[in-house]
Amino acid sequence: MGPVTEPPMVTAAVLAYNRREAVAVTLTKLLGSLEHPAHRLEVVVVDNASTDGTAEMVRSRFLEATLVRSPSNEGIGGWNRAFAVASGDWLLVLDDDCYVEGDALRRALDAAREQGADMVSFRVESSETELAFSDAYRTGLLAFWGCAVLISRRAVEELGGFDGGLFIWAHELEFTMRFLDHGFRHVLLPDVAAVHMKAVGPPTVAGHNRNMHNWGYVAGKLLRPADAAVALVNLSVRSLLEGLLDRGHLKGLPAVLRGFRAGLRVREPVRPQVSRLYRRHFLEFGSFVRIAMRVRGLGDPDSRGIDFRRRFWSERPFLYPSAPAGLRVPATMPDRPKHAIRES
Repeated sequence: MGPVTEPPMVTAAVLAYNRREAVAVTLTKLLGSLEHPAHRLEVVVVDNASTDGTAEMVRSRFLEATLVRSPSNEGIGGWNRAFAVASGDWLLVLDDDCYVEGDALRRALDAAREQGADMVSFRVESSETELAFSDAYRTGLLAFWGCAVLISRRAVEELGGFDGGLFIWAHELEFTMRFLDHGFRHVLLPDVAAVHMKAVGPPTVAGHNRNMHNWGYVAGKLLRPADAAVALVNLSVRSLLEGLLDRGHLKGLPAVLRGFRAGLRVREPVRPQVSRLYRRHFLEFGSFVRIAMRVRGLGDPDSRGIDFRRRFWSERPFLYPSAPAGLRVPATMPDRPKHAIRES
């Protein structure tokens, strides 16, 4: 009998901001409900300058956790502070109000080893509604729900962590585009769940406009010129049409333009294959989205727009799979990458 191989060292990186009670639940699940050896799990909590006593609660109740206090609320950039002090070979990235438990981590690590992947994402369920976040908006293999994802240390180090230019939201898209551009493999496990402790619902008007800004930023930063132009036109048209239906969305167009300009200032275009993949198959960028469908309320999971979303995703099962699958973008790729990049 050969030597027993221990599981890899994992650092759970929890980003917290004014959710003291939710953080306590997340840490309790991590430290007491995971089928992973305690001596192979490190927990790092980055407190983004909370004012509700979150840091004090972590320090007094969870002595096993390493607490890092940010002097200000840095948004998703705070995760980079956790990455800087982490000692794990893998980083389990969690929102303060999200957790995994049971065999979820073990199954994710097994899938990564078996498929040679450097990122594993999950189905994200709601603790309050039957509708799952990952069903309301399917990120597929082109992004992930940022509240819970497993990323290898080597990928984080090579990519430099998350882009702090995005305060909140769409950092998952930006990171995955760079991740695939570097030739890493992303595995999606729809049968392994993370639990987000909130209800699924449409974004507020302010949240929607922030998304429009961030999608514009990602397009300006990472897409190739022709693809970036198509994405900018589509985001702009969407903003104008939505503004006709709701005056609050009139701010979406200047938000898109500001985001695009900000992205151009830090421009790092991905390979043409990756740029083309996102322009054609990421819903918010694609020129194939019909104007009429945009008017029907894309972004509202309770509207008729969700029917269009679901049809869009169902037409691309190689990128939005309902079963475990993996994605790596090779050096050359056909226009329809069904067989070139999907790996079950």
